[in-house]
Amino acid sequence: MSIGVLVGIFLSVALVNNLVLAGFLGICPFLGVSRKVDMAFGMGCAVTFVITISGVVTWLIVHAILTPIGNAIGNPGALYFLKYVAFIMVIASMVQLVEMYLKKFFPPLYTAFGVFLPLITTNCAILGACLYIDMKPETQNLLNAAVYAFGGGLGFMLAITIMAGIREHVRFSDVPKCLQGAGITLLVAGILALAFTGFTGIGK
Repeated sequence: MSIGVLVGIFLSVALVNNLVLAGFLGICPFLGVSRKVDMAFGMGCAVTFVITISGVVTWLIVHAILTPIGNAIGNPGALYFLKYVAFIMVIASMVQLVEMYLKKFFPPLYTAFGVFLPLITTNCAILGACLYIDMKPETQNLLNAAVYAFGGGLGFMLAITIMAGIREHVRFSDVPKCLQGAGITLLVAGILALAFTGFTGIGK
């Protein structure tokens, strides 16, 4: 496998087709946890771990279990509906693992996340990454799938950390009253999404 192909896959999902800023997935934690850089970075690390492990495990489930069984019974798509069940179960298990780890070793971070930590289970960016891995032709081998999942997680971490840094500065800025709160937050998110379109063509 060419290193160039792997780098292209990584840059494509991390920058060009960023799950948050281009795919508009995972907007809830992106806006809800991006108030402070340390919290945003911690959430980004947690999501990166969950996306990477979930992407690899779901790829193995589809290609090592569901697809061979479907081929054996003469209908490759017979168990297609089980993919979604498997994806959700794997994601929920990985989130539970992260939650237990943070609760034991990083109690302040666990407390700061609050409800947003278990809500990683319903983070559509993670499910979206798993579905993209299943559908895209360039991720039909395990290494490519792992690189795609890891790049997607790092792209999420990059986006939410940058957003948190900007919001920390905006807090001390003279924002017009009509834009204070959600207004300036959504405006910043839109400008950030436009900025990321400048990476178009890098991963090609």
